[in-house]
Amino acid sequence: MIARALERVGDRWSLLVIRDLLTGAKRFTDLIDRLGGITPKTLSQRLRELEDAGIVTADREPGRREVWYSLTSTGADLGPIIDALNWWGLRHTWRWPQPGEPLHAEHLLRAVTQAIDLATDDHEPAVWHFRLDGTDYLVESDGHQWSLTAKAPPTRADVTITSTAETLTTFIFGTSDLDIDISGEIEPVQRFRQLIKTLATVVHPV
Repeated sequence: MIARALERVGDRWSLLVIRDLLTGAKRFTDLIDRLGGITPKTLSQRLRELEDAGIVTADREPGRREVWYSLTSTGADLGPIIDALNWWGLRHTWRWPQPGEPLHAEHLLRAVTQAIDLATDDHEPAVWHFRLDGTDYLVESDGHQWSLTAKAPPTRADVTITSTAETLTTFIFGTSDLDIDISGEIEPVQRFRQLIKTLATVVHPV
């Protein structure tokens, strides 16, 4: 069964497309932006294959140029597998981005969220609103599990962070919070400052 599953989703790009759709629907350009190195032709091919396999669905509204891609329930079932691969990668293959290699904010926040969820005992409710590189992300805990979605919070967040992915990475692995705007009440902000550093204790950058 593993071999049959890998026939559907074993390609590197297919797995990365699924990863990026786990946080919500994306346009073709959104996926290109996140999938550094993929060509439009390859992305189109992978999306067709995943759609044919019933893993991805495409919202093609008449009269609208943009096509929105999202995971089907079958595709969403791959979430724990993607998370397990990401967790293994964080602990065993993390490295600093190479010169000129982009670090997407969403991928950084996925690592941060998973590290907090799996490496701490903190599961109190929380709502963190990140605005990184001009895009909104929501990291939250429902009291049981931490999660990441690519959207702004529907209500006021406990903590709001405005920065860039590069600057946030420096903050996580260092001590400086220059160029980062962190707003909220004192206790939630203190909790955020403590938990955001969890990623640095999990990975061993080279």
